[in-house]
Amino acid sequence: MHNHGPNDQLVYQYPRVQFKVLDRHAYLVGIAEGSELLQRLWMGFDSTTLGNEELPVIDSQFSTNQHSFLLSDDPIRYRFATPWLALNQTNFREYTQSRSQSFRLEKLNKTLVGNCLGMCKSLGIRFSGRISADCTDLSSIKTTLKGQGMIGFVGTFLLNVALPDLIGLGKSVSRGFGSIERRSP
Repeated sequence: MHNHGPNDQLVYQYPRVQFKVLDRHAYLVGIAEGSELLQRLWMGFDSTTLGNEELPVIDSQFSTNQHSFLLSDDPIRYRFATPWLALNQTNFREYTQSRSQSFRLEKLNKTLVGNCLGMCKSLGIRFSGRISADCTDLSSIKTTLKGQGMIGFVGTFLLNVALPDLIGLGKSVSRGFGSIERRSP
């Protein structure tokens, strides 16, 4: 579930199980074979450990949804419910050293398209058309990952791909970063 294979080697693929905390509620999201795994394990959850603290499960619900990933003729508005970690070391330097807002916007647009393409490729999804993104309404915030300060992005964005709510885009989606929700136009 944590992208580790035999002998603890890293497996570079889109995480099939993602943990999120939204509005003080914990969510486990399973995608493809991750949903099958969660269905098998679900009844065994009566507590969980976060850090050094064991927390009892007071109430739990399980639901399944099927969703098709489709290219849309019109852009769809989403919002990042949790900070999107878009920048790696290389594009972080490029992004922060540039004073050009159009360069920064183009960098975010391309990164979001790349995140979407990477997720779809890992899930075996192919599109015949072109994916486009508009990150104009995102703003940067300070966040932390494993005790390291980072820049995250929150707000709304447009993407011409129909995606399910709570799926993650970007880095550390298994830890809840980059969780999206569809918004009204």
